[in-house]
Amino acid sequence: MAKPISKKRKSLLKLIKIAFSDLEQCEKIELKDTYKLPNKKIMFPLENYPLEIHVGLDAHVLHLYPELPLDEQDDNSSEPSYILFDPENYYSQISGFYRLSDDDKIILGGDNTEQYALLNTSKKLPERQLSIANSEGKLTFKCHHPETGSCIAPLFKEKKLNKINKWRAEKVTQLAKILGDPLKILSSEEALKLIQQVNHIIEHEEYREKDIHDRPGGVLSIPDKMSPIIIGDLHTQLDNLLTLLSQNNFLSALENGDACLIFVGDAVHPEVDGQYDKMESSMNIMDIIFKLKLRFPKHVFYLMGNHDSFSEEIGKKGVPQGLLWEKQLKNSRGKNYKKEMQRFYDNIPYLAYSKHFICCHAGPPTSAVNLHALVNIKKYPKLIKDLISRRLQTSNRMSGYNKSDVKKLRRCLNVAENTPFIVGHTPMDDEETIWQNVGGISGHTIVYGGNLEKIGVMVQMGKKMYPLTYPVELLSKLVSAEAKK
Repeated sequence: MAKPISKKRKSLLKLIKIAFSDLEQCEKIELKDTYKLPNKKIMFPLENYPLEIHVGLDAHVLHLYPELPLDEQDDNSSEPSYILFDPENYYSQISGFYRLSDDDKIILGGDNTEQYALLNTSKKLPERQLSIANSEGKLTFKCHHPETGSCIAPLFKEKKLNKINKWRAEKVTQLAKILGDPLKILSSEEALKLIQQVNHIIEHEEYREKDIHDRPGGVLSIPDKMSPIIIGDLHTQLDNLLTLLSQNNFLSALENGDACLIFVGDAVHPEVDGQYDKMESSMNIMDIIFKLKLRFPKHVFYLMGNHDSFSEEIGKKGVPQGLLWEKQLKNSRGKNYKKEMQRFYDNIPYLAYSKHFICCHAGPPTSAVNLHALVNIKKYPKLIKDLISRRLQTSNRMSGYNKSDVKKLRRCLNVAENTPFIVGHTPMDDEETIWQNVGGISGHTIVYGGNLEKIGVMVQMGKKMYPLTYPVELLSKLVSAEAKK
């Protein structure tokens, strides 16, 4: 749950005092009321208050809040980050924002389609209306066109001061109602009943064409009006998933049927050094995903990944994770449960798409393909291998997929040539969670859900897909405590 306000104020005040020391090059003002920004840099002590910003002649309202975690961490070693958003949309629908971390700067202005989508700013603004910068926690503002107007004001009222964290705390309560205690190990009977219910749903899954054997086909055709939330390989990181579900309006959008959550596979098998052989966390994360599927049967989907297997070929640094996974399920939950997990693997889709996106676990087919073959994918082992295991072509991996393969898949699915193609499987480094235009391929994005510091997703807003990232918080204990109340 949220920390007591007095504790937050003390912590944030300490951050602000550090952040605004030695900033003599800017004019320092004491902000007690609305202040019209001049055509020069200004700085003021934020104390413990978020800000309201009015931009341009139409005085479009934005809010700027310190980004404070819900969990009980008091690590003030890093510089504070701030989030900038449109409060009219932020609390009521899936919406975007800008994060101002250390050394970040944003210039608000017109003729910027991304800002219009994320902040709903006016297209009539000058190209450079207002600059906001964060340097080691020191925020500076500059209005480039005072004649068109930009103002800032502190949000003093208690209702505004702690609004974001109270709003997110409500989502923690909602998660507890949906998931129960996420740290509780289900009994064999509970786990078997849960997976059987999920398998029944998947065998009659919405938006799936049947194959020639009247089984669920390999393709998930998402309605164009439904906004996808695409999450990459979690590799058992439960707090990453809970952090995501506590942010934005993702849960509400699932409840309302406006969005769907798509896992691109590989939720199982830890990737943290020293934990490769620990399979309890794999059971736990799948239980949580199954509970989400049961609660939102038409709006939560899981795609096949290469680690979603009991194969002896699946492993990490010599650890046979596929075999250990099979052994864990048999020993902990019995042979019938292991059979149900195999039934799950046999029936989940391999690819999801709408006119706004395409996603699969690994890569596009590298040979000729058509929609009939994708639906009847069980007849085509090479096609399966491409979608769950193929990596991008490099100078050291000439057998990988390339730009022409992505183009070919877009044509096969009859979508526009710039339709975003989103995969997991191949994180590009240890620092990030989303990589865009990978391999020089426009619209080609890799998402990875197992980063220990941040969780990123690709989300449709309007007609386009946008990346959103959030710092990972240790929410499993908070949800667990809420579930026990």
